Amino acid sequence: MAEFLDVAREAALQAGKLVLANLHGTQEVRYKGEGHKNPASQIDEQAEEIIINTISSHFPEHGFISEERGAKNTASDYTWIIDPLDGTVNYIHRYRLFGTSIALSCKGDIILGVVYNPCADEMFTAVKGKSAFLNGEGIRVSAVSRLDECLLAMGFPYDRNSEAFSSSIRRFARLVKDGQALRRDGSTALDLCHVACGRFDGFCVAGNELWDYAAGTLIVTEAGGRVTDFQGNESNINNDRSEVLTTSGLVHDMILSRFQDESAD
Repeated sequence: MAEFLDVAREAALQAGKLVLANLHGTQEVRYKGEGHKNPASQIDEQAEEIIINTISSHFPEHGFISEERGAKNTASDYTWIIDPLDGTVNYIHRYRLFGTSIALSCKGDIILGVVYNPCADEMFTAVKGKSAFLNGEGIRVSAVSRLDECLLAMGFPYDRNSEAFSSSIRRFARLVKDGQALRRDGSTALDLCHVACGRFDGFCVAGNELWDYAAGTLIVTEAGGRVTDFQGNESNINNDRSEVLTTSGLVHDMILSRFQDESAD
């Protein structure tokens, strides 16, 4: 595991350096699907190449699932789950909140997570059963137990016509009333890490892809937090609902009850 973690950290660091170095350069952007809601830049692709090449040079037999290249299946039990630039919309607008996310699964179980924020030079890491860290220092979730004292965060899916988007709007309306404040920062990976280190007291998102949350959910769990779907089922990467609710655990059931009320409406 130490070698896996070292390689993941190096890959995230090198990709982050590339991303940050090109922040103010000319952006070549393409769009996935219809409209201009789900962009990818040439930097996404270049950063992904750095990550895959770094990992493959050490573990050529491993598989991977990545945002830009898709899946490479192998006979190995190990699969790397890669988002080279989480927060692409922020990036192309030069809003300095974006990061690189790398997770490692073994037989379908996430065992390692690394998320790097190059703007703040913050490296979040976790190995299953070994706690969570920020730049080598241990981190824990918050101790806030009142929903009206919580700083919450939320993500939204790109597809504006999806049920996930419509229900997210309704959940936003509930949580913005019940919490102390609510943020929409545009990077699921970093939002999850901010829950892990106690900056946010809770975060939820629906309609994201596995690479958006695979590393971050492990980091939250190893920091003492709770991760479920919106029905309270424990999160796992084989859950095709793509719903993530994560908190310190102290306000988790309160938020779930708001979601259940929303479903009943």
